[in-house]
Amino acid sequence: MTRLKVGFIGLGDQGGPMAEALAETHNLHVWARRPETLAGFADKGAHLMDSAQSVARAVDFLCLCLPDDAELQALLFNGGLADALPNGGTVINHATGDPRAAAANANRLAPIGLRYLDAPVSGGRPAAEARNLTCFVGGDADTLHLCEPVLSCHSSAIRLMGGPGAGQMTKILNNALTVSNLRNLVEVFGLAAQAGVDLSSLQAALATSSGGSFMARAIGKQDNPSNAAHIASLNRKDVQEFAAAMEQLGLNPERIVDWAMGAPAALPDLVAQLGTLQDT
Repeated sequence: MTRLKVGFIGLGDQGGPMAEALAETHNLHVWARRPETLAGFADKGAHLMDSAQSVARAVDFLCLCLPDDAELQALLFNGGLADALPNGGTVINHATGDPRAAAANANRLAPIGLRYLDAPVSGGRPAAEARNLTCFVGGDADTLHLCEPVLSCHSSAIRLMGGPGAGQMTKILNNALTVSNLRNLVEVFGLAAQAGVDLSSLQAALATSSGGSFMARAIGKQDNPSNAAHIASLNRKDVQEFAAAMEQLGLNPERIVDWAMGAPAALPDLVAQLGTLQDT
């Protein structure tokens, strides 16, 4: 595979291992506001840059995994990243955001000769470390073709869902299902505990049954006592983003929202019951 010039900004819980995967195959350029975030990347062969703009000037593909659309747009447009990228360069946004913002980003970059993909990922840090993420892509097929050598470093499934914004819409729908499934799990496990069923044994049995799910496998493992409160806050945000996206389309998400919002409140207690389980 040709070694491409790739930049990555947003080296967080999921972005960090995604960038590490890129460093194994491509010429990776990274920057972070906190120097400690870059620890270890030089040992992996990455170029440590002194500014976000210096990353953009050095690469043809700029991957961003920032907390929200506002920060992305501030860095990309007000912070000069779009101006620093070479003509024909591509911006790949891996964070979850508003489908309308993704479309607006693409429309704003196209006149200055830059490509854009909204490419949020699903699977969390474990899937990123295993190079087994699912990537939901919004954009055109030609741009995706150019970006596949980048995306395939960390994602085993890459799905083109439609034009700009379609990747974000798919991720929002995925998140709504995830949290709804978590609510199902909370309710069923709550009844199981009252019925005297050992929850650890139940989880293990579900792993190979028709009632199993990603959330049934993750509870107590990826979602554990140390991060349950944080995960619950992310769940609430996911449902709120889903509701806003549906309402913008004139659709009524009330029934799903009412059900899903019961999950974050109950998650810490369920995780505490299960304890931190080890993979077998």
